[in-house]
Amino acid sequence: MDLTHISPLETKAVTQNVYAVQTGTVNFFLIRADSGYIAVDAGSDMEQAEEGLYELGISPEDVVAIFLTHGDSDHIAAISLFPNARLYLSEDEVQMIDGTTNRASGLFLLLSRLLGFDVNNPVFPYEYLTLTHNEEVEIDGVLIQGILTPGHTPGTMCFLVNERYLFTGDAMSIRRNGRAARMVHLFDMDNNQASESISEIATIQAQYIFTSHHGYSDDLDFVFENIRDR
Repeated sequence: MDLTHISPLETKAVTQNVYAVQTGTVNFFLIRADSGYIAVDAGSDMEQAEEGLYELGISPEDVVAIFLTHGDSDHIAAISLFPNARLYLSEDEVQMIDGTTNRASGLFLLLSRLLGFDVNNPVFPYEYLTLTHNEEVEIDGVLIQGILTPGHTPGTMCFLVNERYLFTGDAMSIRRNGRAARMVHLFDMDNNQASESISEIATIQAQYIFTSHHGYSDDLDFVFENIRDR
């Protein structure tokens, strides 16, 4: 199990319209919309999220929507920081936030906490809207397509924004050699599904790909070459 490749982006503007906020070992992202911002995930720490937004000059009140790639605790900590944001997640992920399905126990939880991935979520206190596979939503001039990529969790969902920016959450990693790979295997609930989902992600056409723990790339042909050539 290789954890050395975990390398989140520092808080910064990554492109003209996409901003990364670093909270510990995880990023969440903001996309500039017509009159505000859309977030993908909400980080692992409220205070660090607030500090990151201040550094970027972005007001939490200007975030109009949050799209959750999945419900693990290191992706939802700062949801309440955004009072005007509508919350979206995959309908298949509801089981992970309403107590129907347990994430894990024992060694998995201990290791995740040591690494800052505390995934043992409390009761989810927020109202939300759900998305189905390939469903599209247009918000404030931004088109978001949800693409179901199960494995890390049953309802893990990637988001393709304006057919240009692909946000994968923990559905995959980018290794230091620039190639696509699985997340840490111990954190995936279904290893076979996780592998199949990476193959699905490799078929998506986009200009940029962003992961939660492993940075980003603007060369998807290189990132997925080892998968597309199989």
